[in-house]
Amino acid sequence: MMTTKIFTQPESLESAEMIKEQIMTLGSALFFTENESLLKLPVHVINNVQIDEQNRIWFLIQRPTQELTEFDQELPAKLDFFKKGQSFYVKVRGTAMIVDNASKIEALSGAGEDTSNLVAVSVKIRAYEVTGGVAKPSQSWFKQSRQQLSSFFL
Repeated sequence: MMTTKIFTQPESLESAEMIKEQIMTLGSALFFTENESLLKLPVHVINNVQIDEQNRIWFLIQRPTQELTEFDQELPAKLDFFKKGQSFYVKVRGTAMIVDNASKIEALSGAGEDTSNLVAVSVKIRAYEVTGGVAKPSQSWFKQSRQQLSSFFL
């Protein structure tokens, strides 16, 4: 089963909570920027995401070696959420912003962590796609084929 949903405002509180729950269940994602400029952020594996009341996804990445002012203020971005053992995954497209605010970085990182080499990223969800729920066959294709063939002749 594959569902694609355009997300501007949640139709209901329940649909927004469902999206949050799916993302938080998976927890890990690959973060890609899709801007056309010469200077791009590298792909990051992210963990420990948080979602605020405006349905923005927040996480931390390593501070780039370039000055933050050299990057676009808003970047088209993609997040691919996944977790081994889960029967679904979530793809989010949105607009990312790099936030260099010490209090926000500390709030996202937790107590006692060195945050000097980190920046916060906020992604406003524009569209999401949930894929999963496909049942795996209980038998191998070979066994299934053999059973179908033998039932045909018998």
